[in-house]
Amino acid sequence: MAKYTVVDNNPENKSEKRVRYFLTFLFFLQTVATTLPFMQGTVGQEFKSISALQLLIQPDGYTSGGDVFIAVAGGLLVVTPIVAFFFCVLDSRSRIKYLASGITSVLCAILICFGQMLSIGSVITLILNVLCLFMTMQGLQATNARMHSAE
Repeated sequence: MAKYTVVDNNPENKSEKRVRYFLTFLFFLQTVATTLPFMQGTVGQEFKSISALQLLIQPDGYTSGGDVFIAVAGGLLVVTPIVAFFFCVLDSRSRIKYLASGITSVLCAILICFGQMLSIGSVITLILNVLCLFMTMQGLQATNARMHSAE
């Protein structure tokens, strides 16, 4: 009986692996940053800081369409770094991780830029998004260089 082995036709080189690990770390930091204050301002008579998790799970309930929109935006701010994290962890062969990384970084940046009274968590997340976009471009360049050298 013949034994079959899996031959990886598309192995990941060192630079791609480093970019993928760094992107994974950046998305982990973004996920941790969702617990930091994202928005601040006065609510009623008091000054409040609200995290992205509190935007998603509002203790007072959803009283208007604006509250639902804010909850959806908070949910996207929480879920998109987690999705990109798992793409970067699990996808070592294809370029889909770079597509997911770019889309989630741009989406998070757009959601944060349309927020009001930004706080420290949103600023940290914006900086991490810029780093993620830069590293996504570096990973795409490393993948293209590997593809062209294999030809």
